[in-house]
Amino acid sequence: MNRFRARLQLICLLFALAGLLVAGRLFVVQVLRGPELAEQSRMQSQERCIIPARRGDIRDRCGRVLSANTHGDLSLTVDLLGVAAPGAPSVMRAYPLGAAAGPLTGCIGKDGYGLTGVEFSCDKYLRGEDGWIIVQRDGRNHRYRKIGLPSKEPRAGAAVYLTIDAEIQRIADDVVKESVAGLHAHGGRCIVMDPATGCILAMVNEPSFDPNAPGDCSKLRLQNDCLSAIFEPGSTFKIVTASAALQEGVKKEDDILDGNNGVFIVCKEPIRDHEPYGKLTFAQALAYSSNICFAKIGMALGSQRLFRYATDFGFGSRSGIDLPGEERGILHPVSSWSGRTLATMAFGQEISVTLLQMMAAYAAIANNGVLVKPQIVEKVVGDDGAVIEQASVQPVRRVVSEQTARRLCMLFKGVVDSGTGKKAAITDIAVAGKTGTAQKLDGKCYSKTRSWASFIGFLPSDHPVLLCGVVIDEPANNLMGGTAAAPAFKKIMTQILSRPDLDYAERILKYQKNPAPAPAAGNEAAVAASQQVPGKQVLSGDSATMPDEGNLVPEVCGRDARDAINLVKLQGLEPIVVGAGIVCRQSPAAGMRFPLARACTLICAYGDRQAAR
Repeated sequence: MNRFRARLQLICLLFALAGLLVAGRLFVVQVLRGPELAEQSRMQSQERCIIPARRGDIRDRCGRVLSANTHGDLSLTVDLLGVAAPGAPSVMRAYPLGAAAGPLTGCIGKDGYGLTGVEFSCDKYLRGEDGWIIVQRDGRNHRYRKIGLPSKEPRAGAAVYLTIDAEIQRIADDVVKESVAGLHAHGGRCIVMDPATGCILAMVNEPSFDPNAPGDCSKLRLQNDCLSAIFEPGSTFKIVTASAALQEGVKKEDDILDGNNGVFIVCKEPIRDHEPYGKLTFAQALAYSSNICFAKIGMALGSQRLFRYATDFGFGSRSGIDLPGEERGILHPVSSWSGRTLATMAFGQEISVTLLQMMAAYAAIANNGVLVKPQIVEKVVGDDGAVIEQASVQPVRRVVSEQTARRLCMLFKGVVDSGTGKKAAITDIAVAGKTGTAQKLDGKCYSKTRSWASFIGFLPSDHPVLLCGVVIDEPANNLMGGTAAAPAFKKIMTQILSRPDLDYAERILKYQKNPAPAPAAGNEAAVAASQQVPGKQVLSGDSATMPDEGNLVPEVCGRDARDAINLVKLQGLEPIVVGAGIVCRQSPAAGMRFPLARACTLICAYGDRQAAR
């Protein structure tokens, strides 16, 4: 009996000890390590999934899409099972213009962040704010929604509206590609701008890259050469020397300069003109682009004044445009100038610039002497439709007086009427501009076969509405700016003016019919005389009369390009052909009477004739 009781007590003691051990373990699990183990349980049974925010669109000034999402957008109303797989791209973008605007719009990386172009510079607006959701996982790792689990909706990115006009971008890109191919050049660049506001209407690079497949190109092609690549401008830089000479009273339009018959020795080294000139007026020296005459003008100005005007026009510093990769260019301080720098810089050597800097300088003259900051972003609109940012005209400084600017416009008009820029002339429209041919360096000497050919011009000359600059990199046969770049300028402007839907033609026509009064400055009779070509009447914004109705535009859609060209020419219009094959679109439309530029753009493609009608 006693033995049975001892065994019972032992068993009870063992059960008591076991109970104490269980209770102790429960205390440790539930009390001491409870929060820690609960967190581990949640981590094993729940998962936080990121919901990428919808990236905002990039649009042009008229609302046309330049960049938009294709798929990958998530929201709480979408079934999340298997969607948020690790490594899957959250955002995919489509770029309707493709390579026509690749360096401008830029592209995004696999993580959905902007890499280049506007995608990079405006990433903080476009990206938005990611959301998240907690999903439950079962023992087989299947995800499912559970009521009551927390979540946060994503906030979509804002839409960025650019100052770019998609149609003008297409026109400029087509012409530059055609020019580079036709001239067997290494590449080309073009900017079209509104000189009064600084708004960029088109920015073209050739060669370019397609942002729909950015991995297929080199990193070098991702950059925007219009603001990231520098070059010696050549004679287009004479705008600075001419502005300084007129503003400072060093020269007047009818002052006589000696061209030295094409050779001028400075520091034992010759400066040469492309043609030998004798006595020229200041206006003629600009029109014929005499380096020797401008070297002498630079020497008359002096180093300090030429340097001051160069910096006032914005050279040697960034413009501050909302695009990545902008270069300052190279403008050496006067203390480091050689004995030739003053003479050679006066006509565009020993200085390096970007095309954007040159455009800003010409815009200042077209804008009555006021330098304005170039603009690429017009506005930023939130997902709720509210305007987050609105761009406005940002004047930087006055570089010359209004009177001097208007005198310069007349001089640059002479370049197109009777000088090196004749191939940029457009019928019945007063065009002003300047050619430039800059030899490239081969070691320490300038090459005789490799050069930059450029033309920068605006129209109409007395009330500029459009400004366009074209640069061709190493055209074949060492062609000059007047023969390589000026024709491209004319094609771009003519196509823009032949498009009534772009409204620039209507604005220019208004100014042509109601020209601004000519400025009272200098000897205007001498200026007018210097711009005349013997036996040829010069049309200007002051004297040109526009036809009341214009030429009737024929119906050519559905016709072969060759037939269409003949029909257009029979009506006294200039055909501009884009593409090849069957005409599928024409501008102006058939039946219109459109006087300005007297041009008809024919968009052609290979296909069915009946489908094109």
